[in-house]
Amino acid sequence: MPETSDTKRLREIQQELAVAWAARDRATIERVIAPDWTVTHVEGQRLTRPEVFRMMFETDANQMEPSIVDDVDVRVFGDAAVVTGRTHARGSQAGVPYDITLRFTDVFVRRSDQWQAVASHATMIAP
Repeated sequence: MPETSDTKRLREIQQELAVAWAARDRATIERVIAPDWTVTHVEGQRLTRPEVFRMMFETDANQMEPSIVDDVDVRVFGDAAVVTGRTHARGSQAGVPYDITLRFTDVFVRRSDQWQAVASHATMIAP
């Protein structure tokens, strides 16, 4: 299937988010992550955007290195899209180092001509 401007943009967003989380670039993350976004975390808990933002921006407990995002597949359905891929993340949480590989699914909707993530899911996998 040929790459469209939407699929290209959604692939770019995945890379932008990987850099933004590590850099604590709140402006980029707020633009891409919708106010009503939720994530089902690797341990099964459901977190809202405010909860994740508190953990990422109001404490230094989580220190992330830039993640490697690959194996990205994008499927666009009009003004909605499903993006799946793999992330290799490293960093530390409360001083405890981590080095994990995840499979993720992000659901995006087009709002005001911009793609925003409205739901995410991550599952830990073997590297």
